[in-house]
Amino acid sequence: MLPVRTTIGLSGDIFMRKSALLLLVLVLSVKIVSAQGPDDKARFAAEQWIVLVDDGQYDESWKEAAKIFQDSNPQSDWQKKAQTERTQIGQKTSRRLKDLKSAGSVKGLPAGQYYLVRYQSSFTNKKTALETITTVLEADGTWRVAAYSMN
Repeated sequence: MLPVRTTIGLSGDIFMRKSALLLLVLVLSVKIVSAQGPDDKARFAAEQWIVLVDDGQYDESWKEAAKIFQDSNPQSDWQKKAQTERTQIGQKTSRRLKDLKSAGSVKGLPAGQYYLVRYQSSFTNKKTALETITTVLEADGTWRVAAYSMN
């Protein structure tokens, strides 16, 4: 019996190369995400949450916050407070990370694993603001926002 010879062809070869490249990118992305330390995860949680606030999605920001945040800020109160504050200060014009500090205790919060994520920010009606987003590691292993303040 003669060996069967197959040819993938140019378009098949390109498809295989693109598929292999996509698989490699996917594998590397998973490794990078899993290699993140707690400081990266805490900062990521803070950044994802503050975008919801910036976009006026106050109910969603409340739902995504830690139980500690929810317990101390009833949803309707949070919505009113955030909306009032954001109306006064206007749209965010810039935000840069000032510092990131771990803490075992934070004034006014129970003992836990926290990160204080501080941003130097600017808004249309408030040129200089220091935003502090306190994240906490919850029992399910997820970092969430426990507190937010602006000076």
